[in-house]
Amino acid sequence: MKIKKVANIFSTKPKDKFSNDWKTSKYMFNHPQLHLITAPRGTGKTYLMSKVILAGIEENLYDRIFLISPTAKSNKKQIQDLKIAEEDIYEPTIEAIQLIMNEVEAERDEYQKYLDELAIYQSIINNKNNDFTDADLEVIDEIMIDGELVKPEYKRPNPRRPQCICILDDILNTPVMSNGSSINRLFTINRHIAPMRDGGALGLGVLILTQTYSTSQGHGLSRGLRENLTELTIFQNKQEKQLDKMISEFGGAISEKTFRDAYDYAIREDFDNLTISFGRLECETLRFRRNLNEFILFPEAVKTCKCKEKIKKIDLKT
Repeated sequence: MKIKKVANIFSTKPKDKFSNDWKTSKYMFNHPQLHLITAPRGTGKTYLMSKVILAGIEENLYDRIFLISPTAKSNKKQIQDLKIAEEDIYEPTIEAIQLIMNEVEAERDEYQKYLDELAIYQSIINNKNNDFTDADLEVIDEIMIDGELVKPEYKRPNPRRPQCICILDDILNTPVMSNGSSINRLFTINRHIAPMRDGGALGLGVLILTQTYSTSQGHGLSRGLRENLTELTIFQNKQEKQLDKMISEFGGAISEKTFRDAYDYAIREDFDNLTISFGRLECETLRFRRNLNEFILFPEAVKTCKCKEKIKKIDLKT
């Protein structure tokens, strides 16, 4: 084989970079996430989901939590600690996902309006801009109270881009999974929902709970949706074909041996679970977890670890 090096015509880097990532602690999952929790009935999916959400609440990750579920009322005791507003709970109708994405875009519009009002207020205070457009003058009218210029206030104590997550529970074989629903769009662009004027987007985190990874009847999540996941949590699965399907869809990103070793280590007792994080991580040692807060460290990952603080034992404060 011969090679020939030529001038690098791809050396120019983009000037502007935008990240839609939310600020999280080191051991929290990257957000906004697409997290599938799959297990048979009665194995603890809802309980584990609650632990994940409560850890996010502890870190002040969520400004709003949406829930789509036909069983929300019967599971009320299990989810009451999540403090989901009544108006943010939806039946799994064909339009439910689109309605939630509309709410996220409304959050974006409200935050953008606050930024616009604040910018004009500051320009007046600092005398940096005396040339206002008609649109600016309309904003000025809105922030005047009884003839006094009042600093705009945001509806939440610490203004930031709103961060929202949507939980989909027991939605297989419901209209929300149909072709007319927006579920394909949600899984495809969740990080890019509600784009901001100055770049980036709010994004919408997704946590989905199902009793099966896939179904032969095609009623479950399609392969295209599953391959967009950022996290997958599985409990004990006695269907070998389901595990084989997972391995085939990892596409070589995770070897069969590594997956089997992690699964065998993690699943030892009732309610044990294995969580796999996909894509780019701060460190490879963060890829596999047993029961959320115990990392499974493979020698190859440890060798590449450059973290100042090595993993010993963690607690997600759940």
